[in-house]
Amino acid sequence: MPFSRRVLSSSDLVCRALPVRPALALLLITLPYATAADPPAIDRIFPSGGQRGTTVNVRIAGKVGDGDVRCLSALPNAPPFAFTLNEKRDAADIAIPPDAPVGVHWIRLANPAGATELRPFFVGTIPEVTETEPNARIAEANPLSGEAVTVNAVLEKSGDVDTYAVTVPAGRTLVASITANRILKSPMDGVLQIVDARGTVVAQNDDDSSRDPLVEFTAPADGTWYVRAFAFPAEPNSSIAFAGGADYIYRLTVTSTACLHHTVPLARQSGTGELRLQLQGWNLTTLEAVLGANHTALEGPFALPVKIASIPEPVVVEEQLAPERSLTPPIAASARIAAAEPDEFTLIAVKNGRYSISAEVEEFASLLDPVLTLTDPAGKVLKESDDSDRGDRDSRIDFTAAVDGAHRITVRDRYLSFGPRFFYLLRCTPTLPVASLSVKSSAITIPADKPAEIPVTITRRNGYAEILDLRIEGLPEGVTAECPQSAKDGDSSKSVTIRLSGRPADPAPWSGPIRIIATPASTATPPMPLPVNWDAPDGTAIPELWLTVPAKAGT
Repeated sequence: MPFSRRVLSSSDLVCRALPVRPALALLLITLPYATAADPPAIDRIFPSGGQRGTTVNVRIAGKVGDGDVRCLSALPNAPPFAFTLNEKRDAADIAIPPDAPVGVHWIRLANPAGATELRPFFVGTIPEVTETEPNARIAEANPLSGEAVTVNAVLEKSGDVDTYAVTVPAGRTLVASITANRILKSPMDGVLQIVDARGTVVAQNDDDSSRDPLVEFTAPADGTWYVRAFAFPAEPNSSIAFAGGADYIYRLTVTSTACLHHTVPLARQSGTGELRLQLQGWNLTTLEAVLGANHTALEGPFALPVKIASIPEPVVVEEQLAPERSLTPPIAASARIAAAEPDEFTLIAVKNGRYSISAEVEEFASLLDPVLTLTDPAGKVLKESDDSDRGDRDSRIDFTAAVDGAHRITVRDRYLSFGPRFFYLLRCTPTLPVASLSVKSSAITIPADKPAEIPVTITRRNGYAEILDLRIEGLPEGVTAECPQSAKDGDSSKSVTIRLSGRPADPAPWSGPIRIIATPASTATPPMPLPVNWDAPDGTAIPELWLTVPAKAGT
């Protein structure tokens, strides 16, 4: 898809949606520049989100680039944001449609010379404000009005502390939650405190389910309480002090109204219809809700909407398995460690059958650090697993049954903890050879003097030994791709490098979405294509990359 143009006067800086294929929401703002010399090179956008149906004025750190600038979103089928740069090109208005999906939108800025990597931009349902300095001391605290608000803030320098004043009715639970390190990649290990008017700390949290903290406190009486935020560096150093910097950006949600944390079940089977969910959280006035067949997140009147995962297996709640707690693959059980004793399940295995068992918590912001143990029918421990090979807290066991019969699965917390937030999704499936392919960069530019290189990482599991042929969809005529084959073993089984070269016949710049596809070369039946994804920090797999072919020299 070529880089479309529309000539506007300097007083007519409006945006319009461009015709694109459904998998990419696209937006254009055209400014009075004839050519583009420098591509966008931005460090961050602040604020990093806003309430849907509002317009957010964002500051842009870095260079927006010359010429025509687009704001591109990788979220499929989402209505586009309107994006209008100011005259200095160091800030912009982002208008969020009222029907924009809540959650993280992965966006980039692009012009005819290149594009930035995808960056997170949050869309929420509650009012949002921006922090004002100074606010380190209780006497300087920013007052937060209403029962729920999201604050966009930054710990600007070493030693910085931000304080916010909140009025809470007696018996209501005050919940404060930071998003910073996990998705925004702020280099901070945040800390949240709730203190009274005298500065006495009544609640504190450093790490919740990640480096980002969440703290809760039930008010004993009507009054004003203070939420205090500060941070240490995510990568420890020799200093013993609070850290800060221009990139210590965070989003703080503070609420004393209905706040949803997770649902039961945690996931649903793909392709199923409406799903009735039990709600878990704070200050909830209803404990059940229905998720629509075409919805991916439960919004409702909640301060923090919750995304509901979709998986291939049937999903049950652990109470549905009582009393035997028997599992016949494929199946997934939504469960919780409610007591000091480990949870136990029975896997009905068939001799020589290959099975994969996983206890998943990372995606759901659970506090559980699961340890999986598998025992055969004779009581012999076959395998035990703590963390997965991805380095996260999820646990996984792959095994081949030596005998028929009931194998025992136990799930416990690594630190023997339990409680309402120690939940998990236990998945039991037949073991299948699988492969996943990924790239580290979501934006590619073909230089004038050499090919563009795209390293592709191939991860093979469970004996996947197919030879893979790679191809690229969406290239303009005149641009060619050298796609090495991925062998079933050796170095190319783990990684290959694709090279793009050439120029379209039209000397004008070209940019648009492309996809890298891998297909097994040795199957007799029509092969199932494998997408090559850019993996976002929130777990979203994005298959569309952005390619730029700048104008030929001298044009």
